[in-house]
Amino acid sequence: MSSVIPTTPASRHALDDISLGRYLLQSGKIPGLQLPVMTTKIGYGQSNPTYFMDDSANTRFILRKKPPGPSISPVAHQVDREFRVLQALGSVEGFPVPKVFDLCMDASVIGTSFYVMEFVKGRIITDMDLAELSPTDRRKAWLSAVETLAWLHSIDPDAIGLADYGKKTGFYARHCNTWSRIESQQAVVKDGKTGKVLGRAHPRYDDILDYVRGNLPGDRYAIVHGDFKFDNLILHPTEPRVIAILDWELSTIGHPLMDLVFFVSPFFPDYSRTDHPGSTSKSPSRPENRGTSGTPDPKELLDHYARLVGFELRNDGGGKDWETATIFQYLRAGTISHGIQARTISGQASSSFGHVYFGKTKKALEAAFQRVKRLQEHKDSRFKL
Repeated sequence: MSSVIPTTPASRHALDDISLGRYLLQSGKIPGLQLPVMTTKIGYGQSNPTYFMDDSANTRFILRKKPPGPSISPVAHQVDREFRVLQALGSVEGFPVPKVFDLCMDASVIGTSFYVMEFVKGRIITDMDLAELSPTDRRKAWLSAVETLAWLHSIDPDAIGLADYGKKTGFYARHCNTWSRIESQQAVVKDGKTGKVLGRAHPRYDDILDYVRGNLPGDRYAIVHGDFKFDNLILHPTEPRVIAILDWELSTIGHPLMDLVFFVSPFFPDYSRTDHPGSTSKSPSRPENRGTSGTPDPKELLDHYARLVGFELRNDGGGKDWETATIFQYLRAGTISHGIQARTISGQASSSFGHVYFGKTKKALEAAFQRVKRLQEHKDSRFKL
């Protein structure tokens, strides 16, 4: 699914287009905007609701807003952070991010804070197999994506006004605390219909967390996206190259391992995919399928990244940092899925198919726990891609 982004009919997510248009016209930050504006909910995505916004001249924009109701976590849905990082990265010549126009923190306009950015015409491929691409284009798309990630990690945050966007040390220790707190907050969320609490994400959640805390990766820092995957990238309409990166809600200054491990995680043998409509069961990422599918070997991708950024993350800590970062990635993924469960049962989910994530919570955290067990039982073993 790429050329057509799913939309939803009028619902509780419908916006007050008259109020929105009046505000945008008064702000004057979108040159040439012509009223009235009309918004249409984009159905894909599980966090900040996203809309097409079309003006009367048929110029299309994108609007992202905080979801309605109180946030389960105080660090979630900070659209002002998304706006800030997009604005900063937009100052880097050629870097592929949409241009942002206006940030509105006044909830009286459409109910919550929001920002407006340009609409980038291209392909968003939500099928992680990239099934619609030819083998040649699939290979080029993977290489373009890893090159884009390396470019992001090579940008000096201080040089573009992001010196205080996040701390440069102690990333994994700090984020262990953050995700532990978020999981606890989510666990007590009640089902809006039955009153039943969601409960813990995994019975051994704290054991997994304790392992990461006892084996923390050393410090490195970069601007990290936090959710760098193909369905958050826009490919050129006809060419297999990245022209925009979307969804910066989880971005911060952090360890580049977080983005890199997440990006190549579909190649892991214990990876648990979320099957959105359009996905296939036979993954081109599996070793036996890479040759015919055009999917690069993950070692090639990681070698290419290392050449571009000038350092080799797989060697940090004698290889242990990579293993710990992988366990943390599964912990984080499971906690995020747990959060989607919480938003779904409480009626705050942005997408109508949030339920597809329910099974991923257990699978991701069970994969993390099994990795911890194997490392504790075989201290000299190493996980391979």
